[in-house]
Amino acid sequence: MRRHSILISALLICGFTPAVLAGNVKLLANSSEVYVGVPFAVAINVTASEDHRAPKFPKLKDATSELVNTQTTSNSMTIRINGRQVGSGDATTQYVFHVTPTKEGILKIPRISVQVDGEVLQTRSAAFRVTKSEKGDLLYVELIGAKEQVYVGEGIEVTLRVWLKEFKIRNQSISHREMWQAIDKRSTNWGAFADLVTPRNPNVKVARAKRSGADGKPQPYLVFTMTKQIWPNRAGKLNADDVRIVVDYPLKATRDIFGGLRFSRTKPIASTVDHVNVTVLDIPSKGRPADYAGAVGKHTIRVTASPTEVRVGDPITLNMVIQGTGQLEHLQAPRLSKVPDFAERFQIGDDSLPGVVENQRKTFTQSIRALSDDVTEIPSVPLSYFDTVSGTFETAFSEPIPLDVAPAQKMSNMQIVQSGGGSSTQAVSSMTRLGGGIEANRSDMNLLLADQRIGFSLGTVSAIVASPLLFGACLLVRRRKEKLHSNPGLARRRAAYRTAMLGFDGLSNAGGHGDGGQTVMTVLLKYIGDRLGLESGGLTRKEATTAMSEAGIVREIVDEADLVMAKCEVAEFGADAGSTVKEQVADARECVERIEKQLGKRG
Repeated sequence: MRRHSILISALLICGFTPAVLAGNVKLLANSSEVYVGVPFAVAINVTASEDHRAPKFPKLKDATSELVNTQTTSNSMTIRINGRQVGSGDATTQYVFHVTPTKEGILKIPRISVQVDGEVLQTRSAAFRVTKSEKGDLLYVELIGAKEQVYVGEGIEVTLRVWLKEFKIRNQSISHREMWQAIDKRSTNWGAFADLVTPRNPNVKVARAKRSGADGKPQPYLVFTMTKQIWPNRAGKLNADDVRIVVDYPLKATRDIFGGLRFSRTKPIASTVDHVNVTVLDIPSKGRPADYAGAVGKHTIRVTASPTEVRVGDPITLNMVIQGTGQLEHLQAPRLSKVPDFAERFQIGDDSLPGVVENQRKTFTQSIRALSDDVTEIPSVPLSYFDTVSGTFETAFSEPIPLDVAPAQKMSNMQIVQSGGGSSTQAVSSMTRLGGGIEANRSDMNLLLADQRIGFSLGTVSAIVASPLLFGACLLVRRRKEKLHSNPGLARRRAAYRTAMLGFDGLSNAGGHGDGGQTVMTVLLKYIGDRLGLESGGLTRKEATTAMSEAGIVREIVDEADLVMAKCEVAEFGADAGSTVKEQVADARECVERIEKQLGKRG
């Protein structure tokens, strides 16, 4: 009969034969005779009134197993099995496994223990007869490449062809759609082509062709083909071990009065790839450059740096944009530490660089620091790649970048002592000496002898009451200013959010470049530096994410910030022409809001 032609749950309820019944644990199977290489379904039903643990399917010597479905239903009746009440509020959970025999003979499934309502229950063992599925000339599978030789890591267009012998009813062939339905989609493994075989709109072409059958005579076939580009990762014959096609091939079929087709009898057959025409060659080790990082096929490299006016020891951010025909996801960053011009003149971080892939480009960000003020340029960055056409290693170079490096700033001991105040020599205010004693201050004797008692008016009383309050307010303001003055980091932290929002507003209004050449990246890095009390000038993306992690910001927010900065870098250096400033600003704003929400308003 046709296997897996209806939902698994209905098949288990209606078509499975009970192999074991142990209390409220059942093991069910849809057949007692199975075939090598053809998966069959085994279900374990667990009924519990309180709770249970999911069963673990045992490892089998001559078969593999995989959990494919779990479904829970509530019982609406009460029965007793072996003196134990089940139902009446109990729930039954069905665990469906696909078991694929790998060898002919008797396949035994041992007892399976399940903890149910605090008790350990077991199924009994089950046995199945495994026979070889003879596909004969009914099914043939091949993998054909656009060329017969490729190198590891080189892209190649390959086509998977599934040949199904045509089936006829009353000398009339059934349609290709009806024949496609005979392929068991649940049990078939399409390998690298799985994304092309979608349930609603499969990207599969079909044609009719002839090939020699078992009798040597040409036979009609339906050929289903699907094509995609792949990148082989090991030498030898192109690996197609993960492709297995399973078909419920019809042996007898009828049509109803409405023309609908029903397979009344089927034969399960399976096939791996019968023929592969592609040989994969390894990348040669002879002549391999020391800086080779796995690039296969022609590549180019472009490098930008920021800033280009620095002091010795200041961080310089390099953005290395690589474009090529290879599989960029696996491409490693250029090893600057192995380039003599870099190793001798710069301090280079040894962190691994994941890179960002977008629009056939991969961008790596690297932080370097000049070791002396003799450095006048950032040297060309070499990128070695293996040219698959010539079979030799080639090297692409970026353009050198002029660099202005000033000596590191030095301060004397006196400058360090005086750095917190003004000049040690204060200007003396001018004084005027007056003669005549007291008379020089007050010469009117009547005023001296007048009544000096103070009169308290309403205004005077109000001033007296308000003065302490005004003094206290002024004192608080003064102390706050002194605190901020003595602790500039606190002032930066408190102003970080408002400064960032103003920066984002300016960028939105200016179309991407604010005052002083600001970008979304620089505003975001300044915010992180100010908020965490870091030196934001020259702060790199790597340093920013590390500081956020050390500050206790949750990993999800750190990863989000890193992704936002990565996208900004790619857009800033021209690698993503489709990213708008508006989108960058929106992403950066959301990132800042999330950081503020976690850190709160504390200083």
